Amino acid sequence: MPFAEYHGARIAWSATGPTEADEPGEPVLLIMGLAGSSRAWWRLLKHLAPRYRAIAFDNRGTGASDAVRGPLTMDDLVGAGIAVLDDAGVEAAHVIGVSMGGMIAQHMALDHRQRVRSLVLGCTASGGRSGPPPWRLLLANAAGTAIGPARRFALTAPLLYAPRTLREHHDRLRDDFEVRFADATSPVTAWAQLAAVARHDTSARLAQLEGLPTLVLHGAEDRLVDPTRGVELASAIPGARYVELPSCGHMLTTDAEEATAEAILDFLECCGARASQPA
Repeated sequence: MPFAEYHGARIAWSATGPTEADEPGEPVLLIMGLAGSSRAWWRLLKHLAPRYRAIAFDNRGTGASDAVRGPLTMDDLVGAGIAVLDDAGVEAAHVIGVSMGGMIAQHMALDHRQRVRSLVLGCTASGGRSGPPPWRLLLANAAGTAIGPARRFALTAPLLYAPRTLREHHDRLRDDFEVRFADATSPVTAWAQLAAVARHDTSARLAQLEGLPTLVLHGAEDRLVDPTRGVELASAIPGARYVELPSCGHMLTTDAEEATAEAILDFLECCGARASQPA
């Protein structure tokens, strides 16, 4: 696994995509949410990899990236992503961010517009008064990291998944437990990321993204970030497209893998991405 460097910290990243050296596919940067590592992208990567160069990285303090040793800001989280693009030799990428990752993606597009070809914002918000209640974020992520993966999963599942998934799709829940919740993210990391999220507010700046192709995705049954926040986010970005997924909670690719992937792939094609064709 390669490592980028940002302010002395190593940031782990990986890339998957078409194997033909002369047709590597358009680059897509994936930014995960609070306390999650890049492993949590595995469902979407199955759909992106045949046609795109999908670059996923571990936010500071998650996965194989260096531990958090002090406060984090959105600038820190964005800077790590830019460092990954530099290390991967990518001038500009289509950027996909979910939850906290969607917040990071907003700041990346606003502060580094030349590095972002298009924007996909999933289950996220512009912050400020439209952000998710802090107690929900705390319950779903920060507090859960200190109590072990099994208890954390049981505690957070009702906030993260649609009721239908909880009732009928135990295989998906098991896979999420094994891939996402078994990752050990320290309470220090979760709290540092949560503090950065609490200060996130792009609401007054989003009109600056006019002309940037943007897709906002939200689950109709998201209990962590209310769907109205997604509507507000899309409305604030001129020309943005809003797609609400039925029977879907906060975990888009768990509750609605096929619909999420289809919406993203259709969007990338519509915004002119020169995707290489699968073999």
